[in-house]
Amino acid sequence: MDIEWLQRDLGLYVVNMFDTGQAARVLNCARFSLAYLLQQYCDVDSDKQYQMADWRIR
Repeated sequence: MDIEWLQRDLGLYVVNMFDTGQAARVLNCARFSLAYLLQQYCDVDSDKQYQMADWRIR
């Protein structure tokens, strides 16, 4: 949906994008989030502190 919006409204075309959610599904992971994949395969705890932050405010 976001890709369609970028193409339609801004004329931006995304190529060679890797979807970690789809990869998790192919691997039959228990969860599909990037945080889960980072923990399982890289032993990295992602910091979600700014997940809901409004990045327009600087």
